[in-house]
Amino acid sequence: MQINLAGISKSYQTNVEVIKALDNINLTVEGGSWLTITGPSGSGKTTLLRCLSSIEQPDVGTLTIGELDVMQSTDEERRTFRRENLGYVFQDFQLFDQFDVLTNVMIPLLPYQPRLVIEKRALELLKLVNLSDRSRHVPSQLSGGEKQRTAIARALLNKPNIILCDEPTGNLDGENRNQIVKILQDINSQGVSIILVTHDPELAKYGNKKFVLNGGKLIHHSTLNNN
Repeated sequence: MQINLAGISKSYQTNVEVIKALDNINLTVEGGSWLTITGPSGSGKTTLLRCLSSIEQPDVGTLTIGELDVMQSTDEERRTFRRENLGYVFQDFQLFDQFDVLTNVMIPLLPYQPRLVIEKRALELLKLVNLSDRSRHVPSQLSGGEKQRTAIARALLNKPNIILCDEPTGNLDGENRNQIVKILQDINSQGVSIILVTHDPELAKYGNKKFVLNGGKLIHHSTLNNN
């Protein structure tokens, strides 16, 4: 599934100024690729991911994700597209504290598919991320690495074509980071596109192409080979 951005810009109004988070971004992401985007805090990385997920719309420009025209589609069309095609790994996990790991993984599809079908898929994913023995634990009983692996399992529930990762190893040690890299590599090898933003210099070594986002400007930094 190809992604095309042309002339994308996005600004936010604060109490004192207008901040241009994205400034005339042009980018094509081929299906099955892995893009790694680095840049300082406040450079627009999360804003770019939110636009790429269609959670937010750019102010100007054109953005298509597969057959979805983000600028022309309705809210319902964008929600349906996300549910059927996208996985999003949030920097802060966004797990529900009152639910166990299994339920957290199942939640995105619970209103839309039979519970037993979703549960079977969720259990398979928990096995994939080595969390089968933690399925009945709540988030407060998990380590940071376990929470992140839960978030990855949830992002894979709908068998997405594209996974967006926002600082997926932000607060993890080397061992947990390596586990997550291995999971992402396996997913990417199956033809799933990955767009990942990170401050982690070790994680930034992975993928097909590397970009730097700074001051709202996206610059192609290098083409990598170790995905």
